[in-house]
Amino acid sequence: MIKLTIDQKFKQAVILHTEGKIEAAERLYRIILKTQPEYLDANNNLGIILVFKNKLDEAQKIFKKVIELKPDCVEAHNGLGLTLDKLGMLFEAEASFKKVIELKPDHIPSYFNLGNVSRKLNKLDDAEASFKKVVELKPDHIQSYFNLGNVSRKLNKFDDAEASFKKVIELKPDHAIALNNLGNILSYKGDLLASIRSFKQALNIRPDLNLAWHSIYRPLQMIKPQTKSINDYLLLLDEKVTSKYAQISKSILSYRLNLGNPSTDKSFKDVLNILSSADNTFIKNPKLPSSELVKPTLPEKITALIHFGRSGTGLMHSLIDGHPEVSTLPSIYFSEFFDHFIWEKIIIGGWEEMADRFVKTYEVLFDASSSVPIATKNMQFNNNIGQEDGMTNVGPERNEVLSVDKKIFIKELKQLMNCYEQLDQFTFFKLVHSAYDKALNDHNRKNLIFYHIHHPDTYAQLNYLRLAPDTSWVIMVREPLQSCESWIKNDFNDDNHKNISSGIFQMLFEVDYTIYQNQNSIGVKLEDLKKHPKKTIPALCKWLGIKEEDSLYEMTAQGKRWWGDPNSPDYVKDGMNSFGKTSINRKLGSVFSKNDQYILSTLFYPFSVRFGYVEENLEKFKNDLQTIRPMLDQMFDFEKKIVQNKKINTEKFMKSGPYLFLRSGMIERWNTLNKFHTYPNMLTLLKIN
Repeated sequence: MIKLTIDQKFKQAVILHTEGKIEAAERLYRIILKTQPEYLDANNNLGIILVFKNKLDEAQKIFKKVIELKPDCVEAHNGLGLTLDKLGMLFEAEASFKKVIELKPDHIPSYFNLGNVSRKLNKLDDAEASFKKVVELKPDHIQSYFNLGNVSRKLNKFDDAEASFKKVIELKPDHAIALNNLGNILSYKGDLLASIRSFKQALNIRPDLNLAWHSIYRPLQMIKPQTKSINDYLLLLDEKVTSKYAQISKSILSYRLNLGNPSTDKSFKDVLNILSSADNTFIKNPKLPSSELVKPTLPEKITALIHFGRSGTGLMHSLIDGHPEVSTLPSIYFSEFFDHFIWEKIIIGGWEEMADRFVKTYEVLFDASSSVPIATKNMQFNNNIGQEDGMTNVGPERNEVLSVDKKIFIKELKQLMNCYEQLDQFTFFKLVHSAYDKALNDHNRKNLIFYHIHHPDTYAQLNYLRLAPDTSWVIMVREPLQSCESWIKNDFNDDNHKNISSGIFQMLFEVDYTIYQNQNSIGVKLEDLKKHPKKTIPALCKWLGIKEEDSLYEMTAQGKRWWGDPNSPDYVKDGMNSFGKTSINRKLGSVFSKNDQYILSTLFYPFSVRFGYVEENLEKFKNDLQTIRPMLDQMFDFEKKIVQNKKINTEKFMKSGPYLFLRSGMIERWNTLNKFHTYPNMLTLLKIN
């Protein structure tokens, strides 16, 4: 046999590396480095493999070693930057990429990597400059155009974002996510038909693309006032809707578009039916359960908690926490648990891996300071939800972090799972509660699961309802204008018109969700809870079927003192006091003018009467309803302030997506009120003595 030289071995390793035979390439690089530890290219390539395999500490040592040997080694500085980026050491990564550019001003990968790091650091202008430099050096760099479009969108440079996404599509016509993002830009600019076409193109390429199914809702909702039947547009989506998930997504889209009108009940039933036929609803135990194992006694009842604007669900959850008859998981980590992608993520490795995969998905449950991202509404992810919800500063001295022993939890969960031949998502969820209680050494018999579902995406909420049709619902409510103003205040301060219009729209439709009407549901006024806790809590206990306990008057999480929501505007003043009244005594006017209040209070009138916020005066309401109709087509005073602050052309603003979206909702609600003089499916108030 011919003995290969070191250089020949290196060339062979590079070929293996290029062909994707990573393990073989790694072995050969390591053999080379045993003989010649200072072989720079072998070190660099091994470092790249280690970054790919997430062995970051070893990769970091290798790249630093190369830089010591050759301080001007471009590849080592770039590799170190990638490693530091993955380790979350963003400022150090930024410095490494800048060093590469100093050494080699035309190094395309480092400009691209620097752009990504700048974006993570929220240095959007720097990110924009980096991606522009990449496309200047390499005009066909698709990912840089794509990233540039996303950065421009965040910088509110919508024309630039549109141009970037169109360039991506020119270079790669089947780039479905670029088509989706272009659709969002066109929707924001008010070019509704072009937006719908872009989303349809994305769905023709990828019928299962959840982003596009979610995003196309907004332009379809906006054109509703201009069309006789939205179903005409839904029919146009049928061509490629062949997969089960695409059919489910289309059905959910139809349900969302029919909210608040007579077709809601039918579309609701249609969604539940098609969700029942989804794939992977069960996972089977590969082993037969031992005859010696007895299935655990799980709580038969479950109550879900949901909010109406900013209405105090965190407070309610913290009061229920610690009740000996109730099992509840802390915070709002699980609002999206019943979305399909969570279940698929948990079961993808099979039965034996489910407990471990659950723990990895919800690291924050086991260490509230964890930055592992948690799914939230609209396919967004939150990296610091435990910290933001005050779960890292609990206890009497506010210096404790909520935690659960992973090993104990996994052991308990696996033991519980092994009692079953198969599991669906809901039964697994109940087993999680049981294992969690046992891991906390809580051996009280639980009669009720209290699920703070908070504000779930439509899929997650409907799928949960399919699995748990006997759920009881507690909806926390608050005077609607005060609740809405508190909820959108930060967005108003940031001139974020899209979020404001979405918030108002959502509250207008949540006053009469059909899913609550068809279930055992109750509305609890935050004002009653704050002003009359000794009357409200016993009434709620009776409704829930649990005993009144002293713990119900203390804010806790895992039984530890919880100090309130740090994001609350009243946190410093009396947000740490369970029954502080600052929030409910706050005067209106921080966002809505008197004129704005008049319009919105008319639209909320039936709800306000139902919950005792205003006295009934039907004749005045009818007159007010006719008065506000032409006003709905005009700008709110708060919108005029946004136009002034952002120096936007008024006509352009009134053609924008957020403006049209809010109008479509208000007009739809007005039409319902004009026909019925009420909302047909409103909540029932929890009565207190």
